[in-house]
Amino acid sequence: MECKRKNPPGILAVDSIIDLSRNLRAIRKYTNSCGHPGRRQPRREHELYGKLPNAPIRRGVRPQRSGGIDRRWRQNGNVTSRPHFEFVEQRGEYRLHVGRIAISQSTLLLAAAMLVGIGGGYGAVAFRKLIDLETWLALGGIAGWAKALLGPVGILIPLMLGGALVTLIIRRLAPEAHGEGVPEVMAAVALHEGRIPARVIAVKTVASATTLGFGGSGGREGPIIQIGAAIGSLVGQLAHAPAPIIRTLVACGAAAGVSATFNAPIGGVFFASEVILGEFAPRSFAVIVVASVVSAVIGRAYLGDRPSFDAAGFRLVSVHELWLYALLGVVCAAWAAGFVKLLYAAEQRFERWSIHPVVRTSVGFGLVGLIGIFYPQLFGVGYNYVQQVLYEHVPLVHATMLALLKPIATAITLGSGGSGGAFSPALYTGAMVGDAFGAIVHGAFPAWTGPAAAYGLVAMAAFFGAASEAPITAITIVFELSTDYTIILPLMISTVIATVLGRRFIGSTIYQLKLEHEGIDWKRVRHPSPFAGIAISRIARAARIVAAPDDLAKTMAQRCAEAGELALPITENGRYVGIVTAGDLVRAALGDETRRVDEIMRTDRPTLSPSDSLEQAMALMADPSVTTLAVVEPATGALAGVVNRGDLVAAQSALLGAPSTRS
Repeated sequence: MECKRKNPPGILAVDSIIDLSRNLRAIRKYTNSCGHPGRRQPRREHELYGKLPNAPIRRGVRPQRSGGIDRRWRQNGNVTSRPHFEFVEQRGEYRLHVGRIAISQSTLLLAAAMLVGIGGGYGAVAFRKLIDLETWLALGGIAGWAKALLGPVGILIPLMLGGALVTLIIRRLAPEAHGEGVPEVMAAVALHEGRIPARVIAVKTVASATTLGFGGSGGREGPIIQIGAAIGSLVGQLAHAPAPIIRTLVACGAAAGVSATFNAPIGGVFFASEVILGEFAPRSFAVIVVASVVSAVIGRAYLGDRPSFDAAGFRLVSVHELWLYALLGVVCAAWAAGFVKLLYAAEQRFERWSIHPVVRTSVGFGLVGLIGIFYPQLFGVGYNYVQQVLYEHVPLVHATMLALLKPIATAITLGSGGSGGAFSPALYTGAMVGDAFGAIVHGAFPAWTGPAAAYGLVAMAAFFGAASEAPITAITIVFELSTDYTIILPLMISTVIATVLGRRFIGSTIYQLKLEHEGIDWKRVRHPSPFAGIAISRIARAARIVAAPDDLAKTMAQRCAEAGELALPITENGRYVGIVTAGDLVRAALGDETRRVDEIMRTDRPTLSPSDSLEQAMALMADPSVTTLAVVEPATGALAGVVNRGDLVAAQSALLGAPSTRS
């Protein structure tokens, strides 16, 4: 039945509706009256609202709650209802609204962290199983067949084949999967709101497993960290979560990767906080713990609950031995500096090699194979041989040679285009350096020094701490790897000394250096100035007085004093040509009243464009002679405004919440 009832007064006769909630009861009454008698019609306030004349429809803007009814918005000419779910920021915290249900940020992050922990745990297990499979295939099957035909040089066949496969996989499927893994995650968190392409998960898994399984020298932790981080990013992106939540989930994925592969849940938490996020925020820390624990449970279920290395039984023989551990920290810092610089020097050298990337990687892997003919312990991750160090089964000369060759093999593998991490090679090299150092000092002072293997264990943490500038992570992971509390004191002393000296020797960290080579100012990215993102156009004001070149200095001095300006911009034919200070005007007027402005103006003073930042203005005004800066349009040369010291002080006070002293 067609409704013939006339529009009720106060509803459709109004010219504009500001707040629909005031008329909610009348709207419902009017809506229910249109239909069959005795049959209540469904509420369709949003349909009616869209038909009201002059209705305040906001195009492309999400509705805000007002008076119990959601304002609707129009996209492509159609009125749409509230999304099925959305994130709303309230008092600095995000809440997820699913229909009428609101989920707090803490609850959401805990649930998501468990999901990311499960994904990271199973991802780590699958990655390690794939490495074992490809190792059996390449170094067991293909290498055995090639050696039977070609002799010892047959080992080059699987390595060169593996190098070609890695490059083809990465170039064809996901160039983002190239590299060590951790720097890419750090860049995604700091620069890309934590967004990592989902295809990185599969491509990084296959490419890194191929690199390590076919004999390339690298680590499995970097790839696992990137895989776990990509899983966390994927969970956040599927939920359309805001950037802060995605970043936290990326850190959860990184912690899950470290936790499962090392069986070190505490170390995974500290790595994600110290290296990936660069902070220990209480809210994100608790969530990362959940992801790390869940991942560790899965890793122990499939990979065993024993620590990665059997290193129990070491102890501090004498307090005087602490001086030797301190010296070991110095040695590890110097060795780590050489390792890091060699790593990126090799990468730059291979990049300048103008041949096809597939050929370049194959040749690089072939060079690793040549070294491996004499020292096969360099192939792959090499943790089995690290365990031999802790069992005290490695001679001094052999440990020294491996400490020298492992950085070279790793630099060639990763520099030529392989996909693997530098985490494990750092631990491997540290173990060999420490074992050699321990053998020497124990031979010199057998009465009050421990075995060489104890120094090898401590050097693992010291070496990684020096390279990554992450002492808490290094101490925690090595402690969890060994489960030996008696070694904790020398572990702390050696690692802290190595970390402090490593920063001085390297100038950066093994991860940050990669980003800096790509042109990223990591210090500014990680610790941005609060003024770096403020455009000077928001602060600049119109000049109270603008001088012309032929104006008299005496006249401009008087006007400048009346206006309280420190300097005057000078324009000619609408273009900025220079600036003159109040002091120059006064001195010129006192000397010769006929002097003109163009005789004393300064054309060498720096200027700003409207897009320059407040931080740039502050840097220019660090020069005491610069009191006022002109803001000039770069395209036309027109004067857009001026900014002086008082303007900057007022802007800084407003941004920092401090009272302004500007008069």
